[in-house]
Amino acid sequence: MANSGSETRKRRKTLSARFNDAEAALVKEQACRAGLPVSALIRHAVLNQPPPRKSRTPPLDRKTAAQLLGQIGELATALRDASQVSDGACNAAVIEAAHRDLADMRTALFEALGREP
Repeated sequence: MANSGSETRKRRKTLSARFNDAEAALVKEQACRAGLPVSALIRHAVLNQPPPRKSRTPPLDRKTAAQLLGQIGELATALRDASQVSDGACNAAVIEAAHRDLADMRTALFEALGREP
């Protein structure tokens, strides 16, 4: 693998610094809010370098993400139950409710990402 990332790194030197718990938490929080790795945030702050073009995925609000996971679980259960019911009218109502739930989750995800649906 002549062109693997570890063999073609432009930055070969590693520096370290010591932080207390509060400082470390603050640095990690700022990097998370900026959607950057900690190293890129520090490089940007200390060397006044622009952040990389491709940042990692923007962070989600943990509470919102947990709520969405719970709703997805409820939806999965409802769809599983609907597939086992023999009454077609009942299936249609449950599936319609599932579609509404999916629309709500979609909206919540957009909000968590700071975007408009």
